[in-house]
Amino acid sequence: MDANFILKKAKNQKFRKKQNDNRSRMGIDNLPDAILEHILSYLSTEDAIRTSILSKRWQYLWTSIPKLHLDEGEPEERMLKPDERMLFMDFVERALALRDSSNIKEFSLSCDVQCDTSRINAWIIAVVKHKVQVLDLYLRNFQEPFALPPSLFTCESLKVLTLKMFHHLKLPSNISFSHLKILTLEKAIFSDDNSTQRLFLGCPVLEELNIIDCIWKNVKAVLIFFPMLRKLFISDEYLFIEKNDENEDKDDLNADADDQNDSNGCQVVIFGTSLQSFSFSGELINEYCLYNSSSIVDASIKVYKRDEEDCYLDAHRVFKILSGLKNVEKLTLFVDTVEVLNYAEELFAHLPVFSNLTNLTLESMLPIEFSCGALLMILRNAPCLDYLDLGMGACLPTYFGNCDSILDPMPSCFVTHLKTIETFGFRGHEDEIQAVKILLNIASVLMSFRINFDSFAFESSEGLKKREEICEQILSFPRGSISCEILFWRDANQVAHALAKISLTLELPFCCNKDNLPLSVKGACIRDLFPVF
Repeated sequence: MDANFILKKAKNQKFRKKQNDNRSRMGIDNLPDAILEHILSYLSTEDAIRTSILSKRWQYLWTSIPKLHLDEGEPEERMLKPDERMLFMDFVERALALRDSSNIKEFSLSCDVQCDTSRINAWIIAVVKHKVQVLDLYLRNFQEPFALPPSLFTCESLKVLTLKMFHHLKLPSNISFSHLKILTLEKAIFSDDNSTQRLFLGCPVLEELNIIDCIWKNVKAVLIFFPMLRKLFISDEYLFIEKNDENEDKDDLNADADDQNDSNGCQVVIFGTSLQSFSFSGELINEYCLYNSSSIVDASIKVYKRDEEDCYLDAHRVFKILSGLKNVEKLTLFVDTVEVLNYAEELFAHLPVFSNLTNLTLESMLPIEFSCGALLMILRNAPCLDYLDLGMGACLPTYFGNCDSILDPMPSCFVTHLKTIETFGFRGHEDEIQAVKILLNIASVLMSFRINFDSFAFESSEGLKKREEICEQILSFPRGSISCEILFWRDANQVAHALAKISLTLELPFCCNKDNLPLSVKGACIRDLFPVF
């Protein structure tokens, strides 16, 4: 082949590639500024600013991007690069100083405060002037007194505000979030009744409130009332689970929490006239009372048990929360929530009737005692219960026999409404099997009993054999419902795959109903679901 021809072909390819590259760039350059700014908003702020070197048109395009996300990085990373902080501070100031007059839709800042209160507050003031709508502040490591700028608390454009700060929340006298829809406060220290109440009264159109691991220091009583509030989440976990997991800037929190833990806490009164979802998680160091809360349809109560001497007080506090949830349709209870109630059995007779409750989930790390008095009372007070999730299962020692004394009176839902029972982490212990036997016998309208095995407990060949024996044993139990299907799953993630496989190979749904399936089919179902790898 002629050398000149090869050289000419190579030049033509290079020319065409350059033309294509130019067309691509011209295609992007021909897009309107608004679209380019939208594209840039999906980049990190640092990368968006780097695009300024592409061309003259791109030089200042980043100054109009609607979203700014600025993160100083983790403390461990900064310790290795001590000069990085100064570079970060200068970078933020340049980014805000060079910005044009357009509004900022979203702004997030995560950094240490140290001794730079005035600089950080200047950034917040600048963002407020740009009519920010979504603001997320994660501030830590305070080495001087700190208070957020007053202009933040009268920002009319703000719709979503997240404040995460290991510090006292010092509030101005004037608070007016006229358009704020979502407020999240995390690890802040409330200073007193008046300022805390002022904050809550300053959000007239709030729809969602999240109070996460805050310290109610010196707050004796506070009212949470937002006419349009739909969702409320409160966590009191921080100093009891994560006390040693954060960095050095949590010292103020620890000292204030010690003061709070020595008292009876704060009384938080919640008027939920429009509230639809309520969740609590943590130890009941504070008292929460729900009033006018008939609109709540979804609730989750995850109480951690405290020291023995606190359990009687906590039982009354659990009772007060449950008393405000009488119209709930879906309820999730952590096992400690139920067990704490046992410390005040005199309250059982006064528990509300959950007339609308159709879905009850019990969360636990171990099987829950089915003979638990508080659990049985809740079941008796849920006449329309349709679905029962037992979490990590239920257990009942064999000495209880047929359980007649425990189930007297019988929860009416077992006879009239309960269609589905589900359990996870099933290990096949004798007391677990006994609970399954009782439930199968008493649930007279049950359609489905789903047993999800703990896959780690049956990994060996002996374990697989034992699991199949357990399945056969459970299939032999008498059932109160002739329509009941027993579904065995190795783990919950294999449900869909197993159903599809069995339906194809057997041309049947996987329904281990010993009354209408021959043993060979039942065995095939079990083997297909639990293959020996």
